[in-house]
Amino acid sequence: MAELNFDEINSDNSESQFDFKKVFDSCFIDLSVEIERPEILLSIGEHSYKDKMYPTAVMTAGEFSAIVATSKSKKTFLKSAFCGCYIGGNATNYFPNIKSHRDKNYSILDFDTEQGKFYTQRTFRRPHEIAGATYDNFKGFACRHLPTKERVLLIDNCLKKQSEFCKEVVKLVFIDGIADLVENTNDLVMSSEVADYLLRWTYEYNIHICVVIHKSGLTNKPLGHMGTYVLKKAESVIDLEREENGIIKVTNPYSRGYSFDEFRFDIDKNALPFLLKDY
Repeated sequence: MAELNFDEINSDNSESQFDFKKVFDSCFIDLSVEIERPEILLSIGEHSYKDKMYPTAVMTAGEFSAIVATSKSKKTFLKSAFCGCYIGGNATNYFPNIKSHRDKNYSILDFDTEQGKFYTQRTFRRPHEIAGATYDNFKGFACRHLPTKERVLLIDNCLKKQSEFCKEVVKLVFIDGIADLVENTNDLVMSSEVADYLLRWTYEYNIHICVVIHKSGLTNKPLGHMGTYVLKKAESVIDLEREENGIIKVTNPYSRGYSFDEFRFDIDKNALPFLLKDY
């Protein structure tokens, strides 16, 4: 391939803010260099590939996933289960099918856009109860009271300035209420901007972001253009369906890799989610 003259390309005054060499280097894929598989944070079950068994990844570094469901379908409970399982400890007693691949301490950030501080605190305590221990590297934020743009800026600055309040590097981020980062989920421009933030955050910080989004009971799809972007860009889409007996069925209709097997969970007397093994 002929060598490119980046100085000549960047001399175009109309594109003076565009660093072509930097963007070129970040996007070019050299087929002669083997790219490492992304780091797995959480997996659910296993799958067979060329006569070998591998963990079925549901969350990997540099990607984002989405939990989608109609209202009151225990989305936040499943988010707590994922968070608790990533922490580890006693979490396998509740969800033996979800495996953490955390090999050292990392920070977890959790942003709740839907609840007030009292209910948010109760939600943030749930992963620790599932794990059976307090994880000091968990940092939670209730941001329902903030204007839409400030919620985005809060997340952006928490990632930029993580060394100021986190002892360990951030590896996993939850955004419970991704639709609340836009004023209108049907606004194409706003939805695209937030989707761009998700992709930039996961790329620049090599983190996994798990978002929670409502879906329409009529169309059975995530709401608005925001939901469309989530379906297109997410590594894993995790769908929740509340059955007639109140039990929650979890499926993985969309995945960039192998999909995990469906499972069901319920809530125990201590308000903690647990896997229904009989299913």
